[in-house]
Amino acid sequence: AEALPNIVYILADDFGYGEVQALNPERNRVPTPHLDRLAREGIAFMDAHSGSAVCTPTRYGILTGRYAW
Repeated sequence: AEALPNIVYILADDFGYGEVQALNPERNRVPTPHLDRLAREGIAFMDAHSGSAVCTPTRYGILTGRYAW
């Protein structure tokens, strides 16, 4: 039987695409070795959208699977 993949979902407030050095090596000056390894060895999804400008509805939607509003 084929093993199912492990999924790590990271949700961080005020943490943008360019904050991980592996995803923005020219401009990021802060080392992020552990996140770089996750990006290098896994799949990085680059197109995401938020249902709200604040984090609470997004967290609610992720935890419950329901639309926050």
